[in-house]
Amino acid sequence: MGFERIEALLKLLGDPHGSLKIVQIVGTNGKGTTAVALASALEAAGKPAGAYLSPHVLSYTERVMLCGRYASEEEFAAAMGKTIKVADAHEIPATQFELLTAGVLALFRDAGLEWAVLEAGLGARHDATSAAEPGAVVLTNVGLDHTEYLGDTVEEIAKEKLASMKSGATLVLGTDDPRVVGLARETVAQVGASLAEHREPEEHRQATPGVEKTPTPYSLLPTLGAPGVSPGGEATYLVRNERLGMRAAEVLLGRSLRPDEREAALLAARFLRPPARFEVHEVRGVPVVVDGGHNPEGLKAALGAVRAEYGDRPLGVVFGALKEKDVGSMLDILGREARTLVLTRPAYADGRALDPERVDGEYEPRDAGGRRAWVASDAGEALRVAVGEMEKVGGVVLVTGSLYTGAGVLGRLRGR
Repeated sequence: MGFERIEALLKLLGDPHGSLKIVQIVGTNGKGTTAVALASALEAAGKPAGAYLSPHVLSYTERVMLCGRYASEEEFAAAMGKTIKVADAHEIPATQFELLTAGVLALFRDAGLEWAVLEAGLGARHDATSAAEPGAVVLTNVGLDHTEYLGDTVEEIAKEKLASMKSGATLVLGTDDPRVVGLARETVAQVGASLAEHREPEEHRQATPGVEKTPTPYSLLPTLGAPGVSPGGEATYLVRNERLGMRAAEVLLGRSLRPDEREAALLAARFLRPPARFEVHEVRGVPVVVDGGHNPEGLKAALGAVRAEYGDRPLGVVFGALKEKDVGSMLDILGREARTLVLTRPAYADGRALDPERVDGEYEPRDAGGRRAWVASDAGEALRVAVGEMEKVGGVVLVTGSLYTGAGVLGRLRGR
């Protein structure tokens, strides 16, 4: 823990954050889509902006947005190569996330950007993005996740996520949870910051979780579009994140977005939405929804969106999680919803991935019909089983539990 490494690295790179207006996005869920929407809105308003996102799903380039597009492999490699070379030359034992953060800030500065929107990796108190001294912080929401690091209650976790607030900064609050609202008000008063509370329109606050229909022309994104992706609906929780990003942009700009700016920003945000956020494919006529859903709140949101889009069609679930997650609660939720449950191992997660055999043995999860879960060794096999079962009954498949689980399945769906 500590900022010694990242601060030393930033200094050697010429303190790139000093040339940028820094916005930090913190929260339990929705950080990535909120960050993309905010950067897109700033860009639409004529303010060159970039976004730094995490984690990536299929390519490291998914972590870096520059002026309404994702960085190329060449741009990313050049920036990170320079940063690693500097760290090695001065024997700075920086972590991967610290190298990425410093390298992206230098890339943003060298590209002549005005704004940098940084998604925090974990909390804020010790997160490398906090070393960039954000002048504004957007808090999406607070749930019980990463409790081994951030605390056991919503209040404790909220304190960690608000720890980067400083005098003169602005906090944009995206939740109306009274526990978080009260703590946010206390925090800004203590440090001398300002607070802007975002309230969802009443019609959206009263609506049940679901889908808002908005065509998404994936064909306009040849480098990002995924074969077989449906241009159908927009999950309500994603739309909420986008509205929060737009609201944050208006707070930072000090004015309302013009209708043309809002339209352009929303279109760009949906074009550039990171992978595995309610991403819909079709396999042998079976809809396959890939959504991270890496904690109980996120999983409930994904399930609500699936039900709103596909009604009561039978649901098959491919589930894989990381070791530090509340797996028991997520399996309880799925046990009430899934007609077929397939356990698998998240891809590319190194030693953090939970072994599906261990999950099966420890939790003995069952589907809604009382049947024991299937166990598949890899994402390809898990997808084959789930699609096969849903093909028989006209069902839908949801791939969830971790973005890394989505990565394994998307790798197969996109032929990688």
